[in-house]
Amino acid sequence: MKIRDYIHECLEKLQQLGICATEEEEKYAEMILGMPEEILENMEPGQITGMLLGAAGQLSQGGEGTTGVYAFDTELPDPSQMGTEFLQGISRISGGELEITDIEEAYSMDVLEEGTGTWPVNFVCNGTAYHYDVNVYHDWFDTGLLDFMGQVVKEQNTGSRLYVTGDGYQECIIFYQTEIWARNFEKEFHTKLERL
Repeated sequence: MKIRDYIHECLEKLQQLGICATEEEEKYAEMILGMPEEILENMEPGQITGMLLGAAGQLSQGGEGTTGVYAFDTELPDPSQMGTEFLQGISRISGGELEITDIEEAYSMDVLEEGTGTWPVNFVCNGTAYHYDVNVYHDWFDTGLLDFMGQVVKEQNTGSRLYVTGDGYQECIIFYQTEIWARNFEKEFHTKLERL
């Protein structure tokens, strides 16, 4: 199958799964096709799917264009807000089921300069207060925050949960969906999602 056809097939599948293919995602597909031919020839289908999901998840940060998916580079441009931005992203993709408020992240300049250490993040989810100590390792995302939020979502018992995959590079792609949705996604894209 030609790469152009595969990309458009992926966009159609994402649309059927409720992750809307917007005009911006179509532009992103064209950007992928603009890559050097030798790179495109060596890309696995999962890498192309990952890049499209990354585009969909990045669009969700603006609050428009997609539902149920959030993506970010695990090498952070500003680690001082890693907890805050992550929690805002999870709240956005929940469609109002996870109301995350009162986020307080007390980052430390000493920890940022040292490149290692911790700082507290406090927040309220659907009326329940939570606390997490973010582990800092230079400018990398603390993946322990994924597991912690998975537990928070389970406690909230909304009928949905967090599912995680990657793009084959450094992108973390998170879905807030039901188990039936996750199984359909895995069937369509021949990939396994990590369940949190």
